[in-house]
Amino acid sequence: MTTLEAVFPITPVAPVEPEGLATCPLCHTADATLTNASLAAGADWRCGRCGQMWDQKRLATVAAYAAWDLARQQRLTKQ
Repeated sequence: MTTLEAVFPITPVAPVEPEGLATCPLCHTADATLTNASLAAGADWRCGRCGQMWDQKRLATVAAYAAWDLARQQRLTKQ
């Protein structure tokens, strides 16, 4: 079996604070012009560092995947 490693690992982060700045989960760059509250209201943005497009739905998908992957890694290390 081959193990794949991400080029840009997506790490689980603490719950998002509504008043905080939107942060790219890929390169961890904060966008100084967009708040998490704006994202929740439907805004989207392109990361100035890596160029990825983000919106609330995509961020939720990445967060769910990161949680799943963390649980998977914990199960694998127990074996």
